[in-house]
Amino acid sequence: MRFFVIRAKDALVWMISIMVLFYGMGLWMGKKMEEISSVQAFSAELDLTEEYLPSDAFTLEVISVSPPESRKKRVFIYHTHTYEAYEMEGENRYQPTETWRTADSRYNMIRVGEELAMFLRQAGVEVTHDTAAYEPPRLSTAYSRSLEGLKKAAEEGYDLYIDLHRDSYSANNGPNTVKGKEGEMIRFLFLIGQGTGTGFDERPDWKKNQQAADRISDALNAQIENLSRGVSLKSGRYNQQAAVPCILIEAGNNKNTLPQALAAMPCLAQAICRYFDGLE
Repeated sequence: MRFFVIRAKDALVWMISIMVLFYGMGLWMGKKMEEISSVQAFSAELDLTEEYLPSDAFTLEVISVSPPESRKKRVFIYHTHTYEAYEMEGENRYQPTETWRTADSRYNMIRVGEELAMFLRQAGVEVTHDTAAYEPPRLSTAYSRSLEGLKKAAEEGYDLYIDLHRDSYSANNGPNTVKGKEGEMIRFLFLIGQGTGTGFDERPDWKKNQQAADRISDALNAQIENLSRGVSLKSGRYNQQAAVPCILIEAGNNKNTLPQALAAMPCLAQAICRYFDGLE
């Protein structure tokens, strides 16, 4: 008799447990039905198609978004002293306008600038090469004319402005060439104007210009020792008040040859690219 009472109690406990379980499941199912009804009502308001409706829960659709392509760096190259040329030798002979100067763009600074532009473009840099002749009618007023060209370029906006020149020879400057893979190369010099001379109503932001020149000069010497003669600070402006960063580069001197100048342009292009890499 005692065994029967125990079993009856156990059965009662089990029956109560099952009732509680079914009651809980009923509440849970009711809640889920409310959630599904809410989702369906919401989707109906938005006119969503069935492919966007969740079966049991929301499904997150991952959309792959490619990062925007970085903007190409832009360089503006021009030549205040357009007719500057190198020592004639071999087949590189020209009709001079005066000693070490020619209007023939195959042999003056336009030719050197185009070589630099070509290597920069090959590296993915966007280049505008201004081939205007700024020396005529008088060499002494060339900077006033090139300033107008530089101002127009500054309105468009570039990442670097280069006035590419040829220097005058001086025995005090050390070796006149350096040895590279392509043979003898010119050496470079960077001129930065501080605008401290008389009569300058607007001074250039020469520290930013100097920073660009320093980095490019260092990148040149990292390729070949003494390829750059460094950065020289001057009291003039060289039109560098019109844009930032704006630098003047002396590409060799009149005792160098055109082939020596052209041979160095890949190194200058690489140094400019290294400068841009350091800005990112």
